[in-house]
Amino acid sequence: MTTNNSDNALLGAVEQLTNLVAIAVTKDMKQRDAIKLLDQSTLSNAQIATILDTTADTVRGERNRLKAPRRGRRR
Repeated sequence: MTTNNSDNALLGAVEQLTNLVAIAVTKDMKQRDAIKLLDQSTLSNAQIATILDTTADTVRGERNRLKAPRRGRRR
């Protein structure tokens, strides 16, 4: 299946809109909370990193910490 220019333009516009909405939703959130929220989406680590102006490695690490079982409570 080939993708023509109008399909590429549409996909680009949808991605841009998704990013703008994600930026607006996470604007005043702490980075950890924003990653926790965006972790529920199908966005990749790189996409979330772009939205939050950080690195994909930072997002990957935080996503892994969110999945890990909690040992005791933090104070």
